[in-house]
Amino acid sequence: MLKLHVANSLDRIGIVFHFQNQVERLLSWRKSSHTFSFLFIYSFICLDPNLLVALPITVILLFIMVPAFAARHPPPPSMSTSSTTPYYSYQGPALAPAKTIKPASETSKDFFRNMRDLQNVMADFSDVHDATVSLFAPITNFSNEKLSSIVFLVLTITAALLFLTAHLLPWRFILLLGGNAAVLSNHPGLQEFLQNLLGDSSGAVKADLQAERAEKKKTLDMYGLSMQSNPSAAVSLLDSLADISLDSYPEEREVEIFEIQNRSLAPYSESEWDHFIFSPVPYDPLSPSRIAGDRPRGCRFFEDVQPPPGWAWKTKKWKLDLDCREWVVERMITGVGFEIPGAGPEGSMANEEIGGWVWDLPSQSASRDEDAVATALGYQDYGSSSKPASIQEKKKTQKGKQKSSSRDWEEQGHSGFNGMGEWRRRRWVRVVQRASVSSETDKEKPSNQGKT
Repeated sequence: MLKLHVANSLDRIGIVFHFQNQVERLLSWRKSSHTFSFLFIYSFICLDPNLLVALPITVILLFIMVPAFAARHPPPPSMSTSSTTPYYSYQGPALAPAKTIKPASETSKDFFRNMRDLQNVMADFSDVHDATVSLFAPITNFSNEKLSSIVFLVLTITAALLFLTAHLLPWRFILLLGGNAAVLSNHPGLQEFLQNLLGDSSGAVKADLQAERAEKKKTLDMYGLSMQSNPSAAVSLLDSLADISLDSYPEEREVEIFEIQNRSLAPYSESEWDHFIFSPVPYDPLSPSRIAGDRPRGCRFFEDVQPPPGWAWKTKKWKLDLDCREWVVERMITGVGFEIPGAGPEGSMANEEIGGWVWDLPSQSASRDEDAVATALGYQDYGSSSKPASIQEKKKTQKGKQKSSSRDWEEQGHSGFNGMGEWRRRRWVRVVQRASVSSETDKEKPSNQGKT
């Protein structure tokens, strides 16, 4: 398929190379009359841009249709006329068939000529591409951040000024003078004149170079700009553009990981908390994974927690976040309880554990199950049913007030196991910083990454 397309292109691309050759001849002053005619047309269009609308139609008439008509009405042979001037009459019917552009056969000279021209164009494109990259890449790809920052600021200021003053510039005269100067600079006579002028002034240039060398001793070169060694003269120069302050410290952020523990809610079982997992999410009662019935995901040990992609650890250790109220309120987590920092130490978090825990509140179904088990085992308070109606009504009113003023989460200075649910978690934080691309060797591990 590729071979077929290349062959078809080489058969038909001759018109493109013919147009390229005509443009090169026009701009290289092969025929001065043609080049001057082009300059006149270009000048008229610059002075009156409305003529640009009629230019395509004029090109079709003069360069396509008129030659095609002349090809169908060829002149008679010169030997058949007695006049010394060529006799060319357009009267009468067409005498020759219409000319059409036909693809060149693969064995013709035109095919091999097109192949040669295509190779030359590809080589020229490669040279232009390499020269463009070598010229513009160092100042635009921020390999030298100071230089690229200066270029960025200059271009930004220039663009802002052009937005405000572009309508004030005489674009017609700028294009008129610029285009004529570009074409006239290719004239062989002008180039020879400039070379002779430069040759005559070479002696004066050498003398000037010696003087410049003497002056350079009195100046300093900084970031490619010459500065006077005299401090008073240096202050007068606008060298602040070269002294751009760049951020030398990488960006820092704080990542978090949640230590999640679990315990059994079976009646009269050992209610000890067991380490479950380190997860990037708190696995609260209303989290999507918990509602879906999925277990929390993560890793078992701190050593397995990896920084997010593109980041590296700055600090060596994780820090426990004891102010759990802040992140609970920030995430609007409901159905949980937590400690107040600095609350009474007696009985706080059984067995003198370090704080920062946020536990699930026991559900109503669990409390009803415990009451049912207690009733079945004979631990029911038989005196509770014989209480006066007034006391029961008071309790109902107190419960109603508590419900009206209750929150979705609880603050407690201490709590026992009876006031906790099945899961609890606490937050650990650690500082990370942006890592350079060359130093990134760790692969992406979604299950073991902290969350920024």
